Amino acid sequence: MSLKSVNLVLKIGSLLALTPAKIKKNRVLFPSKAYAFFWIILFLTGVSVSAFYRKALYEEYSTIRIILQVATDIILLILNISTIVITRIKKHQWNKFIRILQTLKSNKESFSFLPFFITNVVLMIMLTYETYLWSSIMGVEYYEMYAVEYFQTYAQFIVYYLIYAFLNLILDRAENLSKKVSFLKLNRLNFNLKKIIKSDFCALAECLDTFNDIFGWLILLLIGFCLLQQLTYLHNLIIQPEIQEVKIIIYEIIYITWHMVGTFSSVFICDLIQQKVRNIETAASSSDENEFKESKKLRNVIVNDHFPHFTAAQFFDLNRKTILGVFNALVTFVIVAIQFDSVGV
Repeated sequence: MSLKSVNLVLKIGSLLALTPAKIKKNRVLFPSKAYAFFWIILFLTGVSVSAFYRKALYEEYSTIRIILQVATDIILLILNISTIVITRIKKHQWNKFIRILQTLKSNKESFSFLPFFITNVVLMIMLTYETYLWSSIMGVEYYEMYAVEYFQTYAQFIVYYLIYAFLNLILDRAENLSKKVSFLKLNRLNFNLKKIIKSDFCALAECLDTFNDIFGWLILLLIGFCLLQQLTYLHNLIIQPEIQEVKIIIYEIIYITWHMVGTFSSVFICDLIQQKVRNIETAASSSDENEFKESKKLRNVIVNDHFPHFTAAQFFDLNRKTILGVFNALVTFVIVAIQFDSVGV
């Protein structure tokens, strides 16, 4: 993964005003304010029209399913608009973030279009199957109700992939820094390397802070959407299995998998980065006591400074416990939903 690969994602995302337009040398270019406003209006209008056509369908749902479906629709819209707004109001943070990534060296700077292409193909296959399935069941009404979700789903995919790509870039740089620390243990008199490590560690900490500032709210919304979407599908699969056709079950399982992978692959990488940082801190703290003053300064910077954690808008840390928490919420909901269903709510 490289910044050149990310630049390709930015160019496509900027077509929907979701991301900066591109990275040009040491600065980031952004879509115009008018273009961003145009897409906000487009999303709002599309969702409003869609809601009008869905009203009759939602009235047939149970209370729990209505709550879940409406909440999911609202969070998806908020995610789309928030992505555009954050890109507009956090220009300084974007430029700072890219400059830090350019400063920190990585072992993997090769350009590869293949991962982004493959995930696009997978998404197109999913959308094609969805279109075939629901248009055959609902006819023209399906397009009236859900046409806007083609744009919303692709916008969400861009956010999924961009977060994943940037986290991989940060992980590459953390791994490179870890190798430098390991090399330093064998070359303790290399004072120039010590200065580089100290500078890189501080830059990495600042990089995580800036990442949280830009993507923290988006990650929170993605996790919220993923949870609500899975609850909706699980409600359909478990509470109303008698009305589920095989092709609908396949569709729901595909989308459960898509959103789980899209959301929690990034959470997993956050955990890997934190583990790598802990390894660096352990290596630094295990250095000899009989060392030079410059070495002690480096150890103090790495061990004593409070390294930032990845957070979802500072509500909770992003690590493997987050994934377990979501699964716990899913199990709890299934139990509650079964109880509500037994009393006819």
